[in-house]
Amino acid sequence: MEKDNLQHYLYEEIMTGLKQYIDNNGLKEGDKIPTEKELGDLFNASRISIRRAIKELVNEGTLKIVRGKGTFVSAQRKEIHLLDLQGFSEGLTTDNDTITKDIISIQKVNRNEDLDRVFEKRYDEYIELVRKVYRNDQELSLDFAYLPTDLYPGIEEKITPESSTFAIIHDDYGVKFKRVNKNLEFIHPDEEVQRHLKVNSLNLLVSVDKVIFGEKDTPVHYSKYYLIAERVKLSLEHIIDQD
Repeated sequence: MEKDNLQHYLYEEIMTGLKQYIDNNGLKEGDKIPTEKELGDLFNASRISIRRAIKELVNEGTLKIVRGKGTFVSAQRKEIHLLDLQGFSEGLTTDNDTITKDIISIQKVNRNEDLDRVFEKRYDEYIELVRKVYRNDQELSLDFAYLPTDLYPGIEEKITPESSTFAIIHDDYGVKFKRVNKNLEFIHPDEEVQRHLKVNSLNLLVSVDKVIFGEKDTPVHYSKYYLIAERVKLSLEHIIDQD
């Protein structure tokens, strides 16, 4: 039992030491860390403990192993709050991250089966906005948003790469929001999504269908976005009112 506890303590100490090594040496995403033998010498530890520490750091997203090449620093997963009402990219920017967006296309489209399902056949024409989201110049998400032209006449002229459609429809069109519904599933990307996010068909994505409802509990905004699963961490937070 004492030996098991000691090994448990050692690999956790090595995990902490490795994180400090990465910080102290200014290693960034894509930089290679020392070999298992070199780390064993550095931390005066066995390869078993070194491998366990690396495995745990890979699982939490700090490191990634590339077969035949070595172990590298990985980008930390970005936390996405699933219960947020507004667009997921709002609030992502931190002191350590820069979130940018590019408009892939913006055009008018006619109603279709999916839009009829969401908007209950209320509208015939929509603005389709397709944007790509980057975190520190690395692809993070592809976002398709649909806005009824009857509700938001001329909205296409107000949209810029960095603007928030959430803020535009709230501030410029006076729409108040009541609730949001999100459906998530894990998928493999089709060719269009692969091309935009620079992934392949084996990469796992998180697909999010989001519908925002207005004061009359009718849909006022619909979007579908694809997140690269290995680059995000999904979280839920619910405040319980006990009064």
